[in-house]
Amino acid sequence: MKTQLLPSVNSSLLEVDHIFICVETAPALEFFAKQGLTVAKTPVRQQERGTASQIIFFENFYLEFIWVEDEVAAEIYAVRTGIDFLARSRRDDPKISPFGMALRQQHRTRKSLDEYEFRYSPPGGSELLLSFSSDNLVTQTEPLCFVIPDAIALPKLKRNFPNLQQQWMSHALGLKKMTGIEVSAVSGDHLTQPLSLLSQDGVVQIESGSPCVQLTFDNRVQRGMIDARKIDIPLILKF
Repeated sequence: MKTQLLPSVNSSLLEVDHIFICVETAPALEFFAKQGLTVAKTPVRQQERGTASQIIFFENFYLEFIWVEDEVAAEIYAVRTGIDFLARSRRDDPKISPFGMALRQQHRTRKSLDEYEFRYSPPGGSELLLSFSSDNLVTQTEPLCFVIPDAIALPKLKRNFPNLQQQWMSHALGLKKMTGIEVSAVSGDHLTQPLSLLSQDGVVQIESGSPCVQLTFDNRVQRGMIDARKIDIPLILKF
């Protein structure tokens, strides 16, 4: 399954806020630094999930690499929520998708997010995810797809932390805005509700393929490419 998402589509109520990639161990971030990308130095730790992550920010999007530090906590979290970061971080089963897509509402539309008919479930504990489809949660052959509150979406973070753009969104390579996403994964013939809805809105195109995410920046004016599969991350950056 190749899921092609655009960061923003006029007919859609949603746009991509960030994507995460589950990896087996902490990524070799010097690989990206040598390519001219700025990586946030301090890992973000979620003790409740048993995970840690590193983030690369861009002007309209960010990319997060998540790995499991506490397997017991990760297993408890998987039982409680259905989100199995441990399974998604391992590469022993090529059918499991290591990706998650966080969506935010587009406020320039007058439509209500309720029109999407997501099945809402209240976040538990310190959980920051606003809504889920339970089917998507347990379907590990496709990317996780969820909606996040405005309070933690990137536009709000940029307003709350004015130095974020100058300090972490400035890249020597010159990358600024994400302009296209393709997520490939192995899946069956039927999509769960979130991806089906995105498909109906013209945000998603689907075909089969090996797990990989391809991000395009600035409409690829430089005609360059970074292939992170060299360091065992299923990611290609096109710029």
